[in-house]
Amino acid sequence: MTWLDVYNFLHSKANNVKEIDPNAWSQDVMVHDAETGEERPCDVWEVMDESGEKRLVIAVNDEYFQS
Repeated sequence: MTWLDVYNFLHSKANNVKEIDPNAWSQDVMVHDAETGEERPCDVWEVMDESGEKRLVIAVNDEYFQS
């Protein structure tokens, strides 16, 4: 999956008047582990890799890094 895939999915949901779910847009984004069924909230971070390039990532367990 690419970030464009994520964008296109969200854009199609936001612009489908037959399936507007106003509650969905205010809920936390969750990551679902298909193997265990566990879910946890996540966040989007912009990180820099070893070469100095910025990348978007979905982060979990970020409460340890927030001040």
